[in-house]
Amino acid sequence: MGFRGVLGLAMALGTTATFAADWYAKDNLQPGHDPSMVRFEDGYALMSTNNNLELWTSEDAYSWKDHKSTVSAIPQWAYQYAPGTEGIWAPDLYYMNGEFRAYYCVSVFGKRSSAIGYTATTSIMPGTSGYGWKDHGHVFHTTTSDKYNAIDADVVRDTEGNYWMAFGSFGLGIQLIKLDATSGYQASDDKTVYNIARRTSKASEGAEEGPSLIEHNGQYFLFAAWDKCCQQGANIEQTTYKTAYGRADKVTGPYKDRAGYDMATGGGTILLERYGRYVGPGGGEAFQDLNRVRFVHHYYDLNGDKFNHIHIRDVVFTDDNWVEMGQPFLGRYLSAEVEHGVLTRAVSGDLAITRSNTASNGEYLAYVNTEGSKIHLPMNIMQAGEYLLRYRYANGGDAAANHKVTVNGKSQTVALPPTGSWGTFPEKSVVMVSATLKRGGNFIDIEPSPNGNFAELDRIDFLRVIRDTIPANGFDNGIRVRLTKDDELAIKDGGYAIFENVVTDSIKSQEVSIQVKSVTGGKLSIRDGKKDGFVLSECELVAANAKSTANGWTQVACSNIKSLGGVKDFYLTASGVSGEVLVKNIVFAASSGEIVCNQAPCGDPISSSSGSDITSSSSNTTAIAPRAIRHDSQMPARKAYRDLKGRSFDKQIPYRVMF
Repeated sequence: MGFRGVLGLAMALGTTATFAADWYAKDNLQPGHDPSMVRFEDGYALMSTNNNLELWTSEDAYSWKDHKSTVSAIPQWAYQYAPGTEGIWAPDLYYMNGEFRAYYCVSVFGKRSSAIGYTATTSIMPGTSGYGWKDHGHVFHTTTSDKYNAIDADVVRDTEGNYWMAFGSFGLGIQLIKLDATSGYQASDDKTVYNIARRTSKASEGAEEGPSLIEHNGQYFLFAAWDKCCQQGANIEQTTYKTAYGRADKVTGPYKDRAGYDMATGGGTILLERYGRYVGPGGGEAFQDLNRVRFVHHYYDLNGDKFNHIHIRDVVFTDDNWVEMGQPFLGRYLSAEVEHGVLTRAVSGDLAITRSNTASNGEYLAYVNTEGSKIHLPMNIMQAGEYLLRYRYANGGDAAANHKVTVNGKSQTVALPPTGSWGTFPEKSVVMVSATLKRGGNFIDIEPSPNGNFAELDRIDFLRVIRDTIPANGFDNGIRVRLTKDDELAIKDGGYAIFENVVTDSIKSQEVSIQVKSVTGGKLSIRDGKKDGFVLSECELVAANAKSTANGWTQVACSNIKSLGGVKDFYLTASGVSGEVLVKNIVFAASSGEIVCNQAPCGDPISSSSGSDITSSSSNTTAIAPRAIRHDSQMPARKAYRDLKGRSFDKQIPYRVMF
């Protein structure tokens, strides 16, 4: 689909299409302070501070179930090291040595008579076999004479399989010790306490705590909370908490910020700080999800109850492996609420976060007016290819406003016709902007192009334009699924993988097949909108439906897909299967026996014919892009290609891009 095809598709979607799920997002206001999360096969587990290790679980990281406290009282051993302990603080959930561990601390506010211990369970889901917490006691402690504090533990695994624990608060800042994976205690072969971060300026008063470490692409990232915490309720305005970070080539440091300053001598790049009603975003932890790194932290709601709630964000890595912070998760992966972007204001009053009952999440950006103001949106996208950006706006004027939209360095001017009113965002108050997105980190910049007319902005949805192939490893989330070391989707019985915002109008065939590694019995189904939604197509994994193809894959014929049209969320579900089924592609075309590329390292799906600015507009939509260039021949492999988990590929793979 070239220039005219994309335009026609965008016009149809701008006027007649049904929309995937509910476009109106709402923050779930999940409570939590100093939160920690861990991913497990059936979802997520969450713990936080001062509630005797209260456990919450969720299948989707949005709707949570409270399982109450996992311990009835502070363990007796704790009083030996923290006689006046006030509660169990800042747990760190981590899976190691075949069990889920919660490293926690006991202390008194403002004192260094503190200790870290841990408790563990084989299964983390209450009611399942292996569930039951056992306390393992003391791991590390400090006394009043120490210059650092044994609180706020966080565990990380290095590239050689060793485990380490960071901790610390004020004083000498953040420390690191090596752990023995089996016992969970400090390792005997390295008793060094490494000082990896410290605030050194007099003005800072040493305010640094709550460390979190994660490895990505062979480098290590240290996140830490800076400044004054924990003032909420009537004192909320006194909270200045924020999140800073640095990067190192070795787990023991040195951790340097983006300007090259060492965190051990006061360096640190600020990632999150107060904006709008979101006060004190800190106390956070990075954790590995199925196909992305995420960061959970607390904040205080200035316009609500003025107390603590959590946000879960994507960590978005740049091409040179630095970190930017993505959107709070409000139930959808392929959506961006613009008030949560990085906002640069050319003049005071621009990009005002404003309340409206008709705006998604009740907020939008008004006064997108002045040249030099910018909205920066880092986004993780799991499937490379063509997208339509559904751009929800309001223009109460009498002529079109212009915004400059830049996606990964390629810009276009978007015309935003009048919508009839300011500050209101009905479902069809949108234009469509075409873009080519890559797998992994994408960066969208929005700037006003002043022409005497203005437009307010609410939200952007990212719609995947599908011709005849959905790469299975481009899923957004799911349960009982994983990515293999070869970057393939593996799905178990009862599992599902979510593919949000599929533009079904562009699918060119109702014939469906799924490429799997082997035929094991059972079935895979494509469902509409939810895990138990209407079955759009069904694939019986039996020999009668299968055809062997190259490279060990089998193409299984499915029933013709039903109810095409509009934008849908596809759920790929598995039932009655044995073990794991490896899935390569979902194909909407007559089976040819040819294996198509299911994302890099095969090559870029499309590239623009020009990197220059593109101006585009129509009465109902904006979605004109440069004509795509097809790459229909074999390309040399990308040396040292790395997937989303940092795994390296260097073999040459034949591919064909499907349009």
